[in-house]
Amino acid sequence: MAGVRTSTVPRQRERPGDEVARERTGGGGDRDPGGRTVIEPGVVEKAAARAVREVPGALPARSRTARARVSGEVVLLRLRIGVHYPHSVREVAARVRGHVGQRVERITGKRVHHIDIEITELVR
Repeated sequence: MAGVRTSTVPRQRERPGDEVARERTGGGGDRDPGGRTVIEPGVVEKAAARAVREVPGALPARSRTARARVSGEVVLLRLRIGVHYPHSVREVAARVRGHVGQRVERITGKRVHHIDIEITELVR
């Protein structure tokens, strides 16, 4: 085509020491040859809240179910849940902790380090 010019922007090559500097500063997100992927805490929170619904005996709290803190490749979660009566609160909390941790790790690729659970209600 006459008059049409295209160009590509060359990728910057890493210099010796770039990887070490990135490790020291925390890296900032998943890197691949095409760019960087950043997973916002809200995405982690939605994944966690949906995972709570998958656990028998558990239900999401009426107010915000999940809060997440993301630091590099590590996630800390705080969950607010209800428990269906007559399920054991401790057993449901343990199942929620295990299931939500696995689901969030699978969906986000980040390691769930810690999950705090607050039981807000017991529902018939």
